[in-house]
Amino acid sequence: MSDLLKHALEADLPADETAERIMGAALTQAEDFGLRRFTVDDVARRVGLSRVTIYRYFPKKDQLLKALVLREMKRFLTKVDAVVEAQPTPEDKLIEGLSYSLGYLRGHRLLNRLLRTEPELILPQLTVQAGALFTAARARIAAHFHAEIAAGRLSLPAEDVDGMAELLIRIVVSLVLTPETVLPVDDEAQRRRLAELYLAPIVRSLRPS
Repeated sequence: MSDLLKHALEADLPADETAERIMGAALTQAEDFGLRRFTVDDVARRVGLSRVTIYRYFPKKDQLLKALVLREMKRFLTKVDAVVEAQPTPEDKLIEGLSYSLGYLRGHRLLNRLLRTEPELILPQLTVQAGALFTAARARIAAHFHAEIAAGRLSLPAEDVDGMAELLIRIVVSLVLTPETVLPVDDEAQRRRLAELYLAPIVRSLRPS
């Protein structure tokens, strides 16, 4: 489980048009009805394919659900990396990466559906059982910090990198799990302002003299 995010990026998911249609229909079905009531029959009706065709790609319902989760994680991680890597400075990387992550996760229909109607299926994975997920996410964010340090754009002791990475994770998770907040996170401009006002000064303080 510690390489969960790496596995999501490297997952060899079915990639032809039919598989994409199946996973798209599965996502919409899960968004509309949750996971407890999720059936392959309903996905088949929604996508207009036979159960036999779906089972050819995903022999069990659990395999379809796993593929769906991995696909959503891969989409998120790939986009976050692209957003961060496109920014010229550590401050911009933080501001844009945090803004995109909050916007994507707070607006994700399936995640919000599960938090609202089936919290017992998702909350443990993001709270008391989140150790493996945090470990994987922390390593991923820490890699960006190490790259900035190696490029001479940040001065941060190696022993503090994981702590900084985890701080960012906990901010995002908290704002996703508890959406009601006085913090400005309702639109892109507000999220950027939040990161610029409260977090970018920390990064600026770590700029080499």
